[in-house]
Amino acid sequence: MKIKVTSPGRVNLIGEHTDYNGGYVLPCALDLTIKLFIEKKSNESYVKTDLGYSMSFDVNTTLKKSNNHWENYVLGVINELKQIKFKLSNFSCSIISTLPSGAGISSSSALVCGLIKGLSKLNEIKLENSEIINLSRNVEHKYIGLLGGIMDQFTILNAKKNTAILLDCEKLDSKFIKLEFKEYKLLLLDTNVKHNLANTEYNQRVSECKESMQIINKLCKKNYTNLSQVNRLDLSLSKEKLEGTLYKRASYVFNENQRVINSVEFLKNNKLKEFGQLMYESHFGLKNDYEVSCKELDFLVEYSMNYDQILGSRMMGGGFGGCTLSLIKDSLIDKFIKEIKQEYFSKFKRKLNPIIANLDQGIQMSLI
Repeated sequence: MKIKVTSPGRVNLIGEHTDYNGGYVLPCALDLTIKLFIEKKSNESYVKTDLGYSMSFDVNTTLKKSNNHWENYVLGVINELKQIKFKLSNFSCSIISTLPSGAGISSSSALVCGLIKGLSKLNEIKLENSEIINLSRNVEHKYIGLLGGIMDQFTILNAKKNTAILLDCEKLDSKFIKLEFKEYKLLLLDTNVKHNLANTEYNQRVSECKESMQIINKLCKKNYTNLSQVNRLDLSLSKEKLEGTLYKRASYVFNENQRVINSVEFLKNNKLKEFGQLMYESHFGLKNDYEVSCKELDFLVEYSMNYDQILGSRMMGGGFGGCTLSLIKDSLIDKFIKEIKQEYFSKFKRKLNPIIANLDQGIQMSLI
């Protein structure tokens, strides 16, 4: 039995850093994917990628964390599955990817979810999507050291074509929002500034948000379980106690959550210009209040503001590098890409990687 798993990347239209704060997000799946070809082997497991990485091991020996970062995604999946079924079959897995890594479009979650899906089929482990999400999050928390939320995994597993998911990350309630961008397209510009979020300030933001919530709870005698629940009045009452940095973090989360809710109404009513304005507001909130942007991302967003045919732009993903996402008129794309690549290289001596973001379905699995 040979299993083919096609696991997509994701683009988040708006709602950044709100997922681990229990807020709203608005993601979609991309047509850029990781394909995994998995089959049983008798003695030893072997994983190879089209980037030249490979690893071999016996799944039924004790598998410890590796010094090679990417190997921990594989080892983490196997160890988490062994918590459910003690004895697993050895396997081979060939991985082919059209997803750029480090671009903020969730190549790591695509790999982890795809591997869980394929290996659970291979070993006859029945898992609901909610269980795959929990396993995937365990891998990122315990083996990668990234304290992220569940947006990426939920999107990869549940997305529908040309549709966004309004996801409440606290309750896991979701609604599908059909998207009609008409003569506009989503353009990703990959800065080629690679980020390893586990070694950046990402986890510090998680910690700052928890600290903010604890201060607000104590001061306002509330029992909020996540920062996205905090109302405007309690945030205002807590401003002095939170002081500068923590107040900026908390106010960003409040405002970004509202932007997601407002975006859904704009998109439902084809008010693309108004949605684009919220994209810009999101970016400058991430830059100034959440402080997770970088000079390359800021340059691309600010440059886009020179064009009426670009309705909105913002950094996307964890930050400190990765991609910008812009809503751009189809007829401008070729000219704009040519111009921005030249300007970007001239300023930063880096190549810019443009990606047209076509929205596709979630994870697919078949026997071949």
